[in-house]
Amino acid sequence: MKRIAWLTLLSLSGCGSPPATPPPATRSYSPHPVRATPRPLVPEATPQPLSSHPKPTRSPRQSPKVTLVLPSPDRLQTRSLGGPDDPTSAASWRTFAENCVKQKAFAQASLAFAREAAIYRKKGDPEAAIVEQLKSDRYRTQIELFYWRPSDDPVRPLARLEPSQGCMVGAFVDRDDSLEKHMFGPQTHGDIPQFNALTGKRHASFFTYLSLQREFPRPWADYVRENGAIPHLAWEPSNLAQVTPQLVETFVDALVDYDGPVIIRFASEMNGEWTRYHQDPARYRQVFRQLYQAMRRAPKAALLWCPNAMPADNIDEYYPGDDGCDWVGVNFYSVLYLDNDPKRPGDWIHPIDLLNSVYSRYSKRKPIAIGEYAASHQSVLNPTPKIDFARIKMAQLYESLPLLYQDVKLVSWYDCDNITKARSERQLNNFRLTDQPDIVADYKRWVSDPWYLGAGQSSASRQAQPFPKRLPGSVEVQPWVRSYEPNPQVFLRLDGRLLHVQQLPEGGKFRLPSLKSGKHKLELLVYEPSGRFIEKRVFPYTLD
Repeated sequence: MKRIAWLTLLSLSGCGSPPATPPPATRSYSPHPVRATPRPLVPEATPQPLSSHPKPTRSPRQSPKVTLVLPSPDRLQTRSLGGPDDPTSAASWRTFAENCVKQKAFAQASLAFAREAAIYRKKGDPEAAIVEQLKSDRYRTQIELFYWRPSDDPVRPLARLEPSQGCMVGAFVDRDDSLEKHMFGPQTHGDIPQFNALTGKRHASFFTYLSLQREFPRPWADYVRENGAIPHLAWEPSNLAQVTPQLVETFVDALVDYDGPVIIRFASEMNGEWTRYHQDPARYRQVFRQLYQAMRRAPKAALLWCPNAMPADNIDEYYPGDDGCDWVGVNFYSVLYLDNDPKRPGDWIHPIDLLNSVYSRYSKRKPIAIGEYAASHQSVLNPTPKIDFARIKMAQLYESLPLLYQDVKLVSWYDCDNITKARSERQLNNFRLTDQPDIVADYKRWVSDPWYLGAGQSSASRQAQPFPKRLPGSVEVQPWVRSYEPNPQVFLRLDGRLLHVQQLPEGGKFRLPSLKSGKHKLELLVYEPSGRFIEKRVFPYTLD
């Protein structure tokens, strides 16, 4: 296989780091060193198909409300495209898949890329398999249906600070210019009540960055605690040699004295070469485990181990073990352009693909935290705001977590304009949440869902389950669709009658009407905004 360009972490996040170095009074703020040359990560998809799938023909905010009328017949017009010249050849499957994309036969393209990935996997080339599987996922349409019911008891013992059900919402707000600032010690921080008022949610956690040499920021932690939230510290060494037993014990002493809930995210993104504690995984694991053991003296403090989503192939090398951390996290971002390249738009990358690298490995054993996430709405390459990009990516993530990723127990938005607030090499994307009314309105709507826990909340009363074959009565259902089309129209049809329609970045729940006992058929039909039919799925069920 011809090797193609790789995505760097910088392209995936545009961030993943603290803001620009502050004035001298706050210079100790920045914990992250200047990045080394990034390690190759996830290869980009074939350039040609990036612009070949149908684009939304209108902005959801500018278009009229989606009407409850099917735009076209609910069947896909297909034609035979043949097959690969050589079914045993990965290159032949790739050529066939790319031809399917050109013909807008996206379901067939997804299957063909998957066959190519399977061949590489069988040949012992996992990197190439990952590349082609990403392409397959890109063109695949997945339709799921869930219903909401009272929450079950946890299936495993809870970790420190873990809610039994639901996902705490957190944020980084220290460089949001719309907020008033407070000085605690040498560092400025954003006003928490003001941010909570703007977003309509008393957030459960707020994070800040702390260099290893600085002492525990008690005044800031007290301020966060006074607002009902959990302080979350991204505690970053420049190198592992700095992490002495005396320094660790002194820091843990401060945690014991604080005697309140706090999350310590120590030495995160260690799987990336841009960190100076990347080089020695065995030493990293040893240091992390020593900190974990020391923190057992502070029972209200939780230690979070948090790699970056990419590179994914070396994450396990740094894992300190199930008996070496309380939580497992992951950092990732949605950006407009990969590697800051205008020829490589990032609209095809679904946020859950970046979450999966960690979730699939660890979620059955540990609570998962999304340590940092944000979706860009402005790139340094083009000052014109791309509001719908941020809204759709936000919807894709925040809609998915309650339905498919219920072991994600914390998600934190990085609220910062890196174009003006980051160091020069990172001034690529604007992730600020509050400077666009449509974006903050969507965020407010998503986190208002009871699944997303705010300050003082320890559990959600309801949880989503896959739609069953038998129902006791009327229930609230929620569709979930992932497709090559970023904001599909989704119609619900019950026993032949259309009942409901929604379109991302909107979405949400819908209550089924009361019906007679017996057998019924619920269908989900998915269309492009242009009216072209994509796919449907039937959910038969019996009503008791």
